[in-house]
Amino acid sequence: MAQFPLQDTHPITKPLVQNIYDEISTELGFGMVPNLFKSMAIRPDFLAATWQQFRCTILKGTIPRTIKEMIGVAISQANGSDYALKVHLHSLSALGISEQVLQMLVSDFDNCPLPEREKAVIHFSLLAATKPQQLSDTDYQHLHELGLDQAEIFELIATANVFTAINQYTDAIALEIDTL
Repeated sequence: MAQFPLQDTHPITKPLVQNIYDEISTELGFGMVPNLFKSMAIRPDFLAATWQQFRCTILKGTIPRTIKEMIGVAISQANGSDYALKVHLHSLSALGISEQVLQMLVSDFDNCPLPEREKAVIHFSLLAATKPQQLSDTDYQHLHELGLDQAEIFELIATANVFTAINQYTDAIALEIDTL
């Protein structure tokens, strides 16, 4: 059971929370507010800041959202974060990623039928999330050779940061899986 109450979408008494829920429901593209955000309604200012960071990092930018969600899967699996892993797999499914790719993302990443560039991006982001001190000039150079620019590499690191924080938060409060 989650350590913080989930503020359902009705009734909401705080206009800031209602506005953010409306944005989340629309902009995520799933017509719902995930438990991650519902658990933050206890502190509307924190909810607003977290949503803004998530929106700016995951929903915007030049790296496709599907790749960012795959990064979320890799990081969540490495961290043993069941909530985040299931939510990202669901998001990828809703975004049109095949069941075969989803299965291989978690069971056999090396043989997953993704282009080499996407695998390299996911691997780099996983390293940034789990062993950032091990990132080397060679890792950065490899991404440049694959055609990524500085802004895209920054976006990968920011994505890794967001998903690492989400894993830590959802695990620390024992967040319940959304009814999907």
